[in-house]
Amino acid sequence: MATNQVLSEDLLKALEESTAAMDRHLVSYALIGGLAASYRSQPRFTKDIDFLVQVPQVVLPSLLDDLQSSGFEFDTAATIAEWIQHHMVALSYRGIRVDWLKPVIPAYLHILERASDERWLNRPMRVASTEGLILLKLLAYRTQDQVDIENLVAAKSDKLDIDWISTEWQQLGSLDDPRMRRLVQLVAESKRVS
Repeated sequence: MATNQVLSEDLLKALEESTAAMDRHLVSYALIGGLAASYRSQPRFTKDIDFLVQVPQVVLPSLLDDLQSSGFEFDTAATIAEWIQHHMVALSYRGIRVDWLKPVIPAYLHILERASDERWLNRPMRVASTEGLILLKLLAYRTQDQVDIENLVAAKSDKLDIDWISTEWQQLGSLDDPRMRRLVQLVAESKRVS
């Protein structure tokens, strides 16, 4: 798990303020991205925070007001418009970027539903499961995503629910896709080592 030495004080505060506000407004969310990968596998440096967020439209303005009063900076009207039109927004807290992604495709909603309540950095928060993180990282598949997938597979080893990932992936792509074939190879190698 990531430690305070790996994460900046401002990033930790942005995480704390984000999750506290979403909890106060009963918003369904899951921590994803590099920070969640650090929690589920090996600590690594990250400069931003990523969430899957499902917030009712009627709650969004009050949630944004709460975040602004906690030190977040953004234009409320532009943020609401961006959320409605593009299903993602970027907020800022002391220079820390906090990205929200709306679960508009079924796989994202399933990742959100599969997230678990964890206690991390002295506060409760919802964190995407290892399988959910792997699925998201398979979709993005940048160099760092590939490293994160390797670390997540190694951390979960033989407890990884590859069937769930495969079922979700089939809604998005082919099991013959090189990304999925690589994942299956990593899981097989991990089982041989453990």
